[in-house]
Amino acid sequence: MSIMNRPSLSLNHLLRYRKVFLPETATAAQARQLFHRFPRLYHLPIVSQEGKYVGLFSKRQLARKSPETSLLDIKWHSIPPLPTYATVYDALQHMENYKTPEVAVADEEGLYQGLITTDALVRWWSHLGAVQEPGAVLILEAYLRDYSLVEIASILESDEIRILSAYLLRHEEDLQKTYIVLKVNSIYLARSIELLERKGYRIAALHGDLLMEKNARDQLQALLRYLSL
Repeated sequence: MSIMNRPSLSLNHLLRYRKVFLPETATAAQARQLFHRFPRLYHLPIVSQEGKYVGLFSKRQLARKSPETSLLDIKWHSIPPLPTYATVYDALQHMENYKTPEVAVADEEGLYQGLITTDALVRWWSHLGAVQEPGAVLILEAYLRDYSLVEIASILESDEIRILSAYLLRHEEDLQKTYIVLKVNSIYLARSIELLERKGYRIAALHGDLLMEKNARDQLQALLRYLSL
């Protein structure tokens, strides 16, 4: 079943490249060939003869390496895998912590199961966040102690506007405040904005029209920064 038909926090439906990996005995030439076959990948998993995950090998580490150089002779950082029970949010946190666009998943015995990529997470996030629905994104600023999603929803719904998705982002200048990011099903928000401002909510930003997958990438990066706190 597709990501769109069954949104889930589980990583299982996002796993890719299950059979794409480098053996421990691989050379720089073999790594370059595999990166050439999969140009969207910046890292390739290294897997032992027993099928166990060893680490992620970066394309950058191939610079100025002779073709016959063994991967074992090249210094690389070992990025631990995620367990199969990890969630999408765990993957986001892992990517932020290790500054990598791909993370590997391994089972309880350490056997390599596949990769989670930022591209897969963007697609997941675009559907979960109702990014592809027509409408607008409204970003409110408020004090953490004062804001109420019930109050905000009531104001919008009084104008027959429905919230499609909602989440909070850290306020970078004042830790007592937060940004409330709302995707709504209408671009006609003048009356609701006036009511929200009367209740003390400041309009930090408003983006109208259809928001497609490109906007999902921006939201994902914002979420990664928030999760890194």
